[in-house]
Amino acid sequence: MSNFKSYENPSIFHRWAAAQWRRPKDPTIYGSTEIDMEPALTFLDRVREEWGVQVTVTHLVAKALAIAIARHPQTNAKVRFWGKLEQRKTVDITVLIAGAGGRDLSAHRISAADQLPLRQLATDVIEACQLIRADDDPKFRQSKELMEKLPWWLMRSFLSLASLSMNELYFDLSKLGLPADLFGTGMVTSLGMHGVDEAYAPLTPIGRIMVDVLLTRVRQRPWVGDDGELRVRPTLKLCATFDHRVVDGIQAARLCQELHNLLGDPDSLR
Repeated sequence: MSNFKSYENPSIFHRWAAAQWRRPKDPTIYGSTEIDMEPALTFLDRVREEWGVQVTVTHLVAKALAIAIARHPQTNAKVRFWGKLEQRKTVDITVLIAGAGGRDLSAHRISAADQLPLRQLATDVIEACQLIRADDDPKFRQSKELMEKLPWWLMRSFLSLASLSMNELYFDLSKLGLPADLFGTGMVTSLGMHGVDEAYAPLTPIGRIMVDVLLTRVRQRPWVGDDGELRVRPTLKLCATFDHRVVDGIQAARLCQELHNLLGDPDSLR
């Protein structure tokens, strides 16, 4: 007699994930870094009042990540099915958004995020969040309805075919909620509001992203400044997962340093 029972009413994300991931085999690099967020938090208070837009740490990191990748264009690449590397023409960043109640996840891609003013980027993501959480986003609804209709035994084959269509043949399956190059170069996932101090996100096979940066909560931690003085500062721990086929350790370290510099001088992100 089996020790298992049917998984009742799984979320769309879990249906998708179970069909997509097989045993771990693709090379990844994991790394984390801590950033003094006092300048960034002061900047956020100022621009929220100035712009009337609820700009968040997630928006800052998305913009900083896009600029960092643009400054190191060799990292703005993906691996084709047969192992060939191709560079993207624009730096597109995806922000992961939880649907109503946090049950399902949707991805909102920001095209040419490095060229977008921070105010416009934040407004774009905020509007996408509102639509997704109200279940009024047509792309999210289309993909959700499609996944709900597919039986378990078809899910893996469908996603393999969708990956071939979007990533190799560059077909636009927007009518199914699956546009070409679904996630772009990198993804920003935020779990800070849930009190998470450290976590690493997996690289979605269908996405072909180069990096997934997970944001933890900003919390007060001991911090030794450049002057050697010990202080308590608001600190953000960024946890990154890289595709080692695209990025080596030195490139990952350079992107990390860019994030430090950009978030330490948030006015540069405007």
